[in-house]
Amino acid sequence: MLLVRAIAAALAALAVGGCGEPAPAVEQRGGRAEIELDDFLIAPQNLRVRAGRLTFVVTNRGRLGHNFRVRGRHGDPVQITTLLPGESGSETVRLRRGDYKMLCTVANHEELGMTGRLVVR
Repeated sequence: MLLVRAIAAALAALAVGGCGEPAPAVEQRGGRAEIELDDFLIAPQNLRVRAGRLTFVVTNRGRLGHNFRVRGRHGDPVQITTLLPGESGSETVRLRRGDYKMLCTVANHEELGMTGRLVVR
């Protein structure tokens, strides 16, 4: 019984360990944003870039197909279609200052945590 409680406590600690403050923002310069998709994770999850022309280079490192969207107030300025495992895609856009959401819109991947924040300054 004591072993079962210890295992339950360890599992609970692991589950809570990922909660809390978002990761610090990664700042990318040079008009290029390198994004990696994994199974239910976008990395970096918190990205800061300068306003203007920006090329997103997205690589799927996962075992499932994923896509990449950047969503703002006026729609999705970046839409990279489904990338199979190991594939990469890119898109160049001009972004204005503001806060954007990065996400994968395949099935329920967004609900499973495939989101991130993009701050354009």
